[in-house]
Amino acid sequence: LNHVSLSAVLLYKTRWVVSRQMRFEGGFQGRCNKLVDGCYSFWQAGLLPLLHRALFKEGESELSRQRWMFEQQALQEYILLCCQNPTGGLLDKPGKSRDFYHTCYCLSGLSIAQHFGNMDLHHKIILGREENRLAPTHPVYNICPEKVAQALQHFHRLPVPQDNRQPGASADRLSEPTTASTSADLQS
Repeated sequence: LNHVSLSAVLLYKTRWVVSRQMRFEGGFQGRCNKLVDGCYSFWQAGLLPLLHRALFKEGESELSRQRWMFEQQALQEYILLCCQNPTGGLLDKPGKSRDFYHTCYCLSGLSIAQHFGNMDLHHKIILGREENRLAPTHPVYNICPEKVAQALQHFHRLPVPQDNRQPGASADRLSEPTTASTSADLQS
């Protein structure tokens, strides 16, 4: 890989992920020759904003400044028309049962498909009525970007832990409570 540019590797990975979106269904499959699965709405589509950003940093000038590199409306159609259970929850594909896993990742993928950009540059593509709109989700942490920013601010304010190990001490011994610990110490 030393002779292959990062940009070439990113483009190869992008081509692979984009080709996982099925033209007829609009949803994503996890691997070649597999059926579309609602959870890949996030696992595949969520990778594309990361690749988009990495390619942009590598100087790819032909990238859209309004859309991700997949058919966002087609993915929304698949999720909204094929993955909803009439009594609530989302599912893998028509004919399957709803579950929390597929509900989570279908909703996350729907959010990725609806929102392009970041805090500085943001475009929405909402299929159907405004009530279909979801809050944006972060493609790495799968929570709202504002919550990611709050968490980062919180952890940046904390002091860096000191390494108090004795030379030659193993890391396993750090997690063992000392005999001097009381139940009051453990509760605080």
